[in-house]
Amino acid sequence: MKHLFISILILLCYSNFGVVGFLSAEPSNAKKRTETKRKEKKKNREAREPKKDVPVSFQQVDGLAPKGNPPQIEPNKKFRMSEDQIKSASLWVDRTVGNALIKKGIQPNKQTDDFVFVRRVYLDVAGRIPTDVEARDFLNDKDPEKRRKLVDQLLVSDGYRSHLFNWMADLLRHRGKLRRSNFNHYERWLKDQIAQNSPWDEMVYAMLTAEGTLANSGPTGYLLRDPGMPLDNLSNTLNIFLSANVSCAQCHDHPLADWTQREFYELAAFFGATDVSDRDPRKVGNKLKLPDGSLSKQDVASAVAQNLARVHTKSSQTLKFPDDYAYSDVEPGSPVDPLLFIWGDEELTVEVDETDPGKLRENFAEWLTHKKNPRFAIAIANRLWKRFFGLGVQEPLEDLDDLTKASNPELLQLLGKVMVAADFDLREFQRVILNSKAYQAVSSVTPSSGDSENYLFPGPILRRMSAEQAWDSILALVLGTSLDDYKVDRSNRVTRYDFPYEQMNPDEVREKVLLMKKNGYLKSNQRIVEADFVDGKRPIKMNDEFLLRASELSQPAPDNHFLRMFGQSSRDLVNDSSVEGSIPQSLMLMNGGVQNLLYDREARLSKMLKRSGDFKSAVQFLFLSFFCRPPTPDEMNTIEQAIAEGMKKEDLTWALFNSTEFLFVQ
Repeated sequence: MKHLFISILILLCYSNFGVVGFLSAEPSNAKKRTETKRKEKKKNREAREPKKDVPVSFQQVDGLAPKGNPPQIEPNKKFRMSEDQIKSASLWVDRTVGNALIKKGIQPNKQTDDFVFVRRVYLDVAGRIPTDVEARDFLNDKDPEKRRKLVDQLLVSDGYRSHLFNWMADLLRHRGKLRRSNFNHYERWLKDQIAQNSPWDEMVYAMLTAEGTLANSGPTGYLLRDPGMPLDNLSNTLNIFLSANVSCAQCHDHPLADWTQREFYELAAFFGATDVSDRDPRKVGNKLKLPDGSLSKQDVASAVAQNLARVHTKSSQTLKFPDDYAYSDVEPGSPVDPLLFIWGDEELTVEVDETDPGKLRENFAEWLTHKKNPRFAIAIANRLWKRFFGLGVQEPLEDLDDLTKASNPELLQLLGKVMVAADFDLREFQRVILNSKAYQAVSSVTPSSGDSENYLFPGPILRRMSAEQAWDSILALVLGTSLDDYKVDRSNRVTRYDFPYEQMNPDEVREKVLLMKKNGYLKSNQRIVEADFVDGKRPIKMNDEFLLRASELSQPAPDNHFLRMFGQSSRDLVNDSSVEGSIPQSLMLMNGGVQNLLYDREARLSKMLKRSGDFKSAVQFLFLSFFCRPPTPDEMNTIEQAIAEGMKKEDLTWALFNSTEFLFVQ
C-alpha cells in the first residue's frame, strides 16, 4: 500500500506535460532572454537605477530639505508567471522529492489540514500568525483554490516586504549604524527593491558596482559594510552569493576545499581599484567647531559623516600578493592580475579589460550574477528552500563546493534551474515552493544533527519561530492587521546631511550645520522622531515601547530588546540568528514585558476577549487567535475542569502564549 501511494503521487506529477516545458523555456508571456539581451541590460543598468537614490541637495531648497520622508514606493503586485506555470514547476519539484523518497523506501508525509496550513503560510510569508478574523475567513472559504490564492495574496502584502527584509538584513549583515555612519539610505533602498520585486541578480549587481556616498547611493551600503577590509568583504561576498566558504584562503590554500590563496587574490583583484573609505568625521569637526560652543565638533561630525563614507574607483588596481605568500607559483609582493574561473561545463565568458580599472567590479558582478553561473542560482535557491523547510537541500549553506554532497542532488540542481527560469524573481520562486505538496505536507520532527544532511523532505522540519516571527506575532495579537500601518523611515536624515562641504568655505558649512542643529536634524540615530513616521502615522506606544514590526525597529534591536533576547542576529556574521531556547527566554515569556502588552486594556486581544461572552466562546476565540484551530474535546474538558477550580480567561491566555505549539511553525 505504501509503495502504491507513492507511485500514484509520482504518476500524478508525470501526468502534467507542462512541467518539462517550464524548465526548457522562458515564461510564455516574456521574451526569450538571450546573451544579447543581457548585454543590453548591462548598458542600461544606470537607467534602471531608481531616481529615489538621488538626494535632495541643499542648493535645491530654501535652507533645508523638507521634513518627512520621500513617498513610499508603490509595491509591484503583478506576477510574471501564470498559474499553469507555477503548478507545473511545483509538480516538478514534487516529482524530484518523491523520486528520492521512493529510492529510500520513505513515504511522504500526508498533507496538512487547513488549520496548520494557514498558520504556517502566514508565518513563512507575512512573518506573523494570522488574526482570528483572517484565520476564520480562510477556514470558512469553500474555494478549492483557496490555498493558492492565499499564497498570492500574502506575497504582495506589506507583511511579505517586512519579513523578507528581516531575512535579507540577516543575510547581508545590515546594521542601521556602523562606526560613525548610519545606513538608513541603504535600508530604504533594500526595502524599496523588495517592494518593487527587483530580480535578485539585479540587486546583487547594483550592490557590487555601486559608486558614491551613503548619502546619495543606497546600494553603496553593501560595500561600506566592511570599509578598509577588501579581503574580508570578498570572503563575505563569496559566502553570501555563491555559498563558498573561502575565508581560510585569505592566508593560505584551503585545507578542506578546492580553493587556493592565489585564486582568492585573483578574485580580490577585481576590487583592487576600489576605495571603500570611512574617514573620521571628528577631524572635520575639529576644524569647523566654534569656540563659543554654539557648534561642537560632534555637531559637524554628525552632519558630514554620510559624505565621508564612500565607494570610489581609483585610477589603478593596486592589490599585491602578500609578502609572506608561501607558494612558488608567483613572487610574494608582486601585482595580482584579476582572473575569473568557471564551475562545471557551462560556457561562461565575461571579457575582462585589465586596462580599465573602472570596469573591474562590473566584470566581477557580471560573472557572479550570470545566468550560466550555476553557483549563483543554486546558492540563493538553497537558502530560500531552508527558509521554508528548516533545512537546506545541502548543508551547511556556506559550502556548496561539492554539489554531490546534497541530500538530493537532483533537487538542488532543479531549484537552481527554476530560479533561472523565473529570471531570478524571488517572489515567483517562492510561489513555486509554497504551492508544492512537499511544502504543504505535515512537518517532521527535527532530525538529529547527524542525520540532517540526509533528510529527504517528506515534509518541512518542525521549527521554532524566529525572533522576528515571534515579535511580529505578538504585535498581531495586540494590534491586529493594523500592525502594517505603522512604518518608520530614517532615510530622510541622510538626505538632510548631504551637502558638498568640501566645496564650501568654512563659514558656509557652519551656517548649514547651525541651521540643521536649530531644527533638530542632528538627533541620535536610534531615537524615533516625528519626521520618521511614514505618512505621518504615529506608531502606538504601550508600556514605553513603540509597537513596530521588527523590520521598522533599529537594525539590529538593542541588546535588551525582546528580539535580541530571542535570538536576533547581531549582524556581525552572515545568517547569525538563533532559534535555540534558553531560560531567560522562558522567563521573559512567562513574566516579561510582552505579557503586559497582551493584557493591556488597549490591546486588541484584551478587547476581543472582553466581548467574547461566555467562557466557551472565549476559549474558542483564544485557540483561534493563538493556534488557528478550535480546541479538541480533551482540551475543552481539561479547561472546563480548570474553570471549576477558578481559572480565569487571562490565565488561559498566559498558558496558550507559553505553550510549545504557539512558539513553533508546524
